[in-house]
Amino acid sequence: MIDGALAEPLVRRARAAIARLGGERLRSSYFTTFWLPRRVAAANPVEEAVLALWKLARPRGCAGAEWWIGRAYTTHIPVEFHFDQDVKGRRLRHPGLSSVFFFNSVRGGHLAVTDQVPGTNWASRLETVRPRRNRYAIFAGNLLHGVLDARGRTPAQPLKGASGRMRVTLVVNYWKQRPTGVPAWRESGLYRSLGGARQG
Repeated sequence: MIDGALAEPLVRRARAAIARLGGERLRSSYFTTFWLPRRVAAANPVEEAVLALWKLARPRGCAGAEWWIGRAYTTHIPVEFHFDQDVKGRRLRHPGLSSVFFFNSVRGGHLAVTDQVPGTNWASRLETVRPRRNRYAIFAGNLLHGVLDARGRTPAQPLKGASGRMRVTLVVNYWKQRPTGVPAWRESGLYRSLGGARQG
């Protein structure tokens, strides 16, 4: 875990770019992923952040980074505990490293990482990372992990009451080989407002 991971002007630029998205693909934000190959220039402020985080993570033998913007209220977490993997691929592959960058603090919403790996049915250890602005967590890409809800529990169903503050993260997975079917942001046609003024 690294606090103060990025220069503050970059954090502000990336966060402002995300704010321009408004509600675009909000419900599917965790499933809207992009590919940034090694040695390719950033196309928007979020990819600038990806490249800066890459230097901190220092992945070995990495062909590129898969990234996405996680946006959710901690009263309604849209993902269960899971292994990061090549979802559309024909064989099971995991990234070399997985990582989460936090843009803000929220009630609950801790990243929870276990020591369980694929092929096993148990975990002997669980560590959590509290959401905090400009905090960056890096972990092995084959570990079972998830997000805890506003009460600090494994999400089972949406919680009643006010939604509170949205948890905003940048998730970056570093791969030795490009995950199947993941487009580069430039070619995707999605989230175009990341690159400039909001488009309606």
